[in-house]
Amino acid sequence: MTEREICIMYREAKNQNTQIQILADLSSMSRIEIIKILVRNGEKLPSRAINQLYKRLDTLEAQISEREKEYREIVQALNGGKK
Repeated sequence: MTEREICIMYREAKNQNTQIQILADLSSMSRIEIIKILVRNGEKLPSRAINQLYKRLDTLEAQISEREKEYREIVQALNGGKK
């Protein structure tokens, strides 16, 4: 499936948010890859899809922060408590 075909199918869908996942399934791509194609081709994303992405970013940021804290603690332990 070409980028052009993806954009046409997305644009013509009644429910564009649902169509993103359908296009991902049909093309064996991830939802994020479909979103990249749509954005690259100037398609407007539904606010629901954008909000879902921002929520995921918030979750990932919290996980990264926790992992960084654990990393620093391990490094500090290996250094005998010295920074």
